[in-house]
Amino acid sequence: MRTGHLVPCIIEPLPSCAVWAGIFTGIDAAQGAPLSVRTWGFYTGALWSYHALVCPMEAIHGRRSCLHNAASGFILGYIGVSRGMLGVPFVNPYTLYSMRNPALLGGAIYGALGGTLAAVGGKPM
Repeated sequence: MRTGHLVPCIIEPLPSCAVWAGIFTGIDAAQGAPLSVRTWGFYTGALWSYHALVCPMEAIHGRRSCLHNAASGFILGYIGVSRGMLGVPFVNPYTLYSMRNPALLGGAIYGALGGTLAAVGGKPM
């Protein structure tokens, strides 16, 4: 396990997380949501948490894999949907809330998004 990789891996994504959080906050504001630092902080924290979950998996396995991104997306999606902090994209709300545990579907969709985006970005399986 390469532990020297962890600190840079956790600190490096902070600037890009802040920039993308600003973009997502701007999109929210364009859709009518109030512009707030709290929203920007939520997006920054969520994006950074995603990266922080991928880092140890890469350090333990010694290689990059899109499966790490899928697992991180599933974990954060499940937690976010179960706590009511995230919605579930691409699913009809009537279908979603008629399910016994909508957080599982939310985790599966966020995991699939994370894994797909990593694969498109060039990470191997």
